[in-house]
Amino acid sequence: MVDESIATHFARYDAFVESTRKWLGKRADRYHWYYNCSRIALIVLSVSLPALSTGLFGPLGPKAAPYIALVIAVLASLDGLLKPGDNWRHFRSYQLALDRFERVSLSKRAALDLETDPEKRRQKQFALYRQFVLEIEEVLEEESKLFFEHQIKQLKQPTAAA
Repeated sequence: MVDESIATHFARYDAFVESTRKWLGKRADRYHWYYNCSRIALIVLSVSLPALSTGLFGPLGPKAAPYIALVIAVLASLDGLLKPGDNWRHFRSYQLALDRFERVSLSKRAALDLETDPEKRRQKQFALYRQFVLEIEEVLEEESKLFFEHQIKQLKQPTAAA
């Protein structure tokens, strides 16, 4: 009965870790997509700007060049402000850390099957569960702290230069 209780707690906490891992993955994917798209757009627009301004694409090119230059400036500013590359790496690294903790925990849980003494097995399950929760909570606390420190640092950066 105690084994079932610990297994229930593990299952509940595993579900929490999985939902957190998915949340981190969605954020990482979003920032990765924006990072790649903004880089590609900046390259394409920057390369096309001289051709537009010289009229290689027709008479509308020189008229469109200032607008393209404005779009380049806005994209570069947003990239500098939002730092999608940094955010992508931040979320992905914590997603991968949770993946690693899950793999290690699952392998340790599998090793518990070798324990024949029910009392020792229960004690080891409890210790393993407690260790797993502490490690995950420590990583999530670190992730939150670093994320908000990074966001505050980004907000202060433009005012420091002024």
